[in-house]
Amino acid sequence: MKNPSRIARRWWLTSLCVLFWLQPGVSSVGFLISEVVATDWPMGRGNAAGTGATQDALPEELELLWQVDLEGLGFDAGPIIADGKVFAADHDGRVISIDLSSGKELWRIELDTGFVASPAYDRGMLFVGDYDGTLHALDASNGQEKWTYRTELEIDASPNFYGDTVLFTSQDGTLYAVGRETGDLVWKYQTGDQLQCGATLIGDLTFLGGCDAHLHVVDVKTGTAVGEPIAIDAPTGSTPAAYGNSVFVPTYAGELFAFTVPAPKRLWRFKDEKLSHEFKNSVAVADDLVVATSRNKRLFALDIKNGEVRWVKTLRKRSDGSPTIAGQTVVIAAADGRIITFDLKTGEEKWMFEVKGGFIGSPAAADGKVVVASDRGTIFCFGEKR
Repeated sequence: MKNPSRIARRWWLTSLCVLFWLQPGVSSVGFLISEVVATDWPMGRGNAAGTGATQDALPEELELLWQVDLEGLGFDAGPIIADGKVFAADHDGRVISIDLSSGKELWRIELDTGFVASPAYDRGMLFVGDYDGTLHALDASNGQEKWTYRTELEIDASPNFYGDTVLFTSQDGTLYAVGRETGDLVWKYQTGDQLQCGATLIGDLTFLGGCDAHLHVVDVKTGTAVGEPIAIDAPTGSTPAAYGNSVFVPTYAGELFAFTVPAPKRLWRFKDEKLSHEFKNSVAVADDLVVATSRNKRLFALDIKNGEVRWVKTLRKRSDGSPTIAGQTVVIAAADGRIITFDLKTGEEKWMFEVKGGFIGSPAAADGKVVVASDRGTIFCFGEKR
C-alpha cells in the first residue's frame, strides 16, 4: 500500500521502539555551538547543530503572504528554506519548490513513495529520505534526480552534511555517510536498534539518540564510536540540539537530558509529569533557554544551565512539531491548526493564526518569514507585507 495511515504508522513505529527498549577517548571541538546567523533554514532543525533557532528576527505582526495547496494526504514534516526558495516533501511522494518571495511554484515532482522527513539543502542539491528507505539526491534547480541510496527501512529525519558527505539515519538502526556527488557509501555506523532522529553535528562529532535508550557519539571522519554509548534510560526519536558547550536530548519517557560537549558528562536531568510525559519532537535552544513542547499540551522554557523552569504556557491542543526560535520569538504549529508566536524571554503570546486541519511538522523561519506545511497539504508563508 503506497500511503498507509500516518497515525497508525507513527503509533506502530513508536510502540516498536519502546518495545525494543523494554527488552531485557574524545576528540576536541575547536568552537562552541550557538544560534546560526543566516537567511536560510536549510534542514529540518534549521542548522547542523539542530538548535531549531536562528537570529533572524520576525516582525511583531505576521500576515499571510501566500499559500500553495497540494491537497492529498498532506505533510508529516516541515518545509525548509534555502537560496530564496521553499522546499517540501509530502506523504503522497511529491517534492515541491516554491519561490519564497512570491509563492510561485517553481517545480514539482512525484515519486512512487511517500515522505515523513524534511528535505535538506546543500550547494544546489536537495536530499530527502522516503518511507521506503531510499535517500533521493535531486538537483534543487529543477528536481531532476541525480542518484539514490537504498537502506533497509524508513528514513524519518532530515539529513546533515559534513564536508563532501551526506549524513542520514534509517529505521534499520544505521547512520550512513555517503558521497554528496555520487551517493557512494563512505562509512556506516550501526546502533543495533531503530533510529528515528537526525544526526546533530558538532565539529567532527555527531551526537545521535536512538531507540536503544542511549546517546551515541560518532567521529564523522571515520564513522567510529567515540567512547561507550551514554545511557538516557528510555528510547528517543528526537534529534539532539547542541548549544554552547551542551547537547540536549528529550526521550519518550518525558525526560530531557543535558550533557557537556565534547566530552559527554551529564549536567542535569529534567522530569515533570505535569509538563511532559512523552517527547515525540525536538527542543529549540537560544539565548540560554531550552524551549520544548510536549504531548501534555504544554510549551515551556528551561534554564540552559540547570534545567529549571523559566516559564510555562498551556496550549489548546498539543504541538507535535518541534518549536522554532527566530530572534526573540518562539513559533509553534499546533495540531489544532493554529500557528502561534510567543516572546522567548517571557512566554507571552504575541500573535496567532488559525487554519483548517493541523500541523505535524515544524515551522521554518528565514528572511523575516515563517513557512509551515499542514496535514491537509497546504503550505503557508507568513511575514510582513511591503
